[in-house]
Amino acid sequence: MNSVAALLMGLVGPMLLRALTTLGIGLVTFTGVAASLDGLISQAVQNYQSIPADILGLAGLAGVPQAVGIICGAMVARVGLWVASSATRWITKP
Repeated sequence: MNSVAALLMGLVGPMLLRALTTLGIGLVTFTGVAASLDGLISQAVQNYQSIPADILGLAGLAGVPQAVGIICGAMVARVGLWVASSATRWITKP
């Protein structure tokens, strides 16, 4: 019984350590990229608000705020998927 437990810990231990390491690196990467994307989004919002009022009205009618929101959401989703796939690839590689 003791040898079975030692065998299981010998097999599971390194894989668990690798998974936790990969998740930590993925979390740090995602946090850094998400922070830079937040900075870019806030800068875009500030620049958008500095446009004259009549042009802002036309842009609102044309759907520019919705388009910018969709693009920013797509960028954040892409980064999330990239981090998830990189983490999975790193865990499962031999």
